[in-house]
Amino acid sequence: MRSHRARRLAVATVGAVLMLAGGVAAKPSHCRKDCEQEITNCLGLVPKNEDCTGTRVEKRACRRMHAAERATCYKVVKVCKQQDPGTSGICLPSSTTTTPPTTTSTTTSSTSTTTLVGYSGPVTGLHYAPNHNFDPSGHYVPAKAGFNLADVSSVSQLDSLPSGVKGLAYLGLCNGPDSSFISAVQPFIGDPNLFGFYLMDQPDPTGRSAPLCPAANLMAESDWIHANVPGAQTFIVMINVNTSTAPVYANTYNPGNSHIDLYALDPYPCRTEVGGCDYSKITSAVAAAEAAGIPRGSIVPVYQAFGGGGWSDDGGGQYILPTASQEQQILAAWGSLVPNPVFDYAYSWGTQNSDQALEGSMVLQAVFSAHNATSAGPRDRGS
Repeated sequence: MRSHRARRLAVATVGAVLMLAGGVAAKPSHCRKDCEQEITNCLGLVPKNEDCTGTRVEKRACRRMHAAERATCYKVVKVCKQQDPGTSGICLPSSTTTTPPTTTSTTTSSTSTTTLVGYSGPVTGLHYAPNHNFDPSGHYVPAKAGFNLADVSSVSQLDSLPSGVKGLAYLGLCNGPDSSFISAVQPFIGDPNLFGFYLMDQPDPTGRSAPLCPAANLMAESDWIHANVPGAQTFIVMINVNTSTAPVYANTYNPGNSHIDLYALDPYPCRTEVGGCDYSKITSAVAAAEAAGIPRGSIVPVYQAFGGGGWSDDGGGQYILPTASQEQQILAAWGSLVPNPVFDYAYSWGTQNSDQALEGSMVLQAVFSAHNATSAGPRDRGS
């Protein structure tokens, strides 16, 4: 879990090019057999029901979450080699259907590549990647990878955005609509480039991991914005008050107690201690958010796009920068759970703690360029 600036990690051309030897999808009937080992590996990551603790209601919710995780493990599609569809290829979590993605092949003098045209990532018209969004000349840099929702902190940055790009203004305030809050928000009122306000990054209603941020304060801020900045969306990144293996968002924030529009979940799955990526963390996070009263339509998926550096995770290891294939699987896992978010969020464009991030990874920029170009959904609720 990370803060917006120098983020804290708590205990707690269109189409992505896959370098295969050819390129057709396996028949749907072959998917389960072809991906048997991947399914087994995924199931091995789901905790046992007997590990569920707490009250009867909490145990029941825990068992339901594990059942959803196991169901996700069985939903995979196979992209196989053209020469021999029975050989190992790439297994990806499916979307709400089990139809494999459409592929097209292009051939050069010595190799063939497969361009994945229709994989099952979330479909939305707005894409956000915060930090280091502007170069020394003030140009919005993430546009080159198709990101069209900018991380802004001033009206001058908002007004400098290229056509088609909206701004999400970061506030980081949780004292209610006091004079400081109103002074920070007022300059943005009426700006056509404004999408909304990033109220807080991982606010903490307990005060144990960060300064105390009562839900009532965020409600008052969100209500003030809705009353005075018509159409502007309010947004936070949620804090997980438990572990990444068994996330808990209960008794934190939801539409009922905060009146916030959008809630981001950031279950970063790629870690050294799991030897790769544990995609079940994404399923667990979504299930926990729904149990806490956050509807899927209000969830913003956060894709891991950083690794290394000074960050440590809550499992005794470190976060690792996903490979292109792993990033595709992160997108696909999210696509099966939150298929049409208002926007999606790649963390992070800029490096924060001597880590690797999107700004330095041409491979991941290519993955997101493809996703952002092919993901065509409603622009936003405010336009």
